[in-house]
Amino acid sequence: MSGLYPDNRRVRPTGRMIFYHLGELTLRIGSITDPPTVQITRGVQLHLLDLLDTDIGQTRWPQM
Repeated sequence: MSGLYPDNRRVRPTGRMIFYHLGELTLRIGSITDPPTVQITRGVQLHLLDLLDTDIGQTRWPQM
């Protein structure tokens, strides 16, 4: 996978790298008319979420 290092060399992502890049994601809290959104600041974050098969458009409500 490229994009994890500034020089864009291809590497196998480690858990540390994944947490580092995903640790900068922010969640914008929504309201009844405006759903919450994940703010992605770098393309590598979107690529990692895609590899993890994560649908950031799907709202998950906490289980009670």
